[in-house]
Amino acid sequence: MYGSLEEVVVKTTTGYSGVQIALHWLVAILIVIAWFTGEGGKHAMDTVEKGGAAGFVPHVALGLSILALVLVRLLVRFGRGAPAAPGSPGSLSVIAADWGHRLIYLLMIAVPLGGVCTFFLGLDVGDFHELGANVLMIVILGHALMALYHQYVLKDGLLGRIMRAE
Repeated sequence: MYGSLEEVVVKTTTGYSGVQIALHWLVAILIVIAWFTGEGGKHAMDTVEKGGAAGFVPHVALGLSILALVLVRLLVRFGRGAPAAPGSPGSLSVIAADWGHRLIYLLMIAVPLGGVCTFFLGLDVGDFHELGANVLMIVILGHALMALYHQYVLKDGLLGRIMRAE
């Protein structure tokens, strides 16, 4: 019998596949670009609210791409699995890593959905979309800093897992 739902749902492997690595870095780059183009999304929304046509909005296209790619990432992750966080199972560092990844995935889905609700459905959730995007960037920064800490302070080779396929 399994000890937790996590053991039933998430497979573990020793490394990431080439597809997982490509999706990781592509989504990361798109998120940064989308964050920097957020003002363009605001301008387009203002235009639409005043009765104008926004035309092609790079920020919106990026958000839709991120949402689609993250859903693919999740399918691949559930199908192939992912390596376990380094450390003793149940340790604070492993629990923090697991919950940090869950938060990142949640935000990578919720933020674009908030943008969809704002831009396409006209719901007044733009402030939450913007706040979520800022929180996502902070959490991603923490994620990157922890990866660098593991690689260069702990010297456990963690960063190599997302750089080369196994």
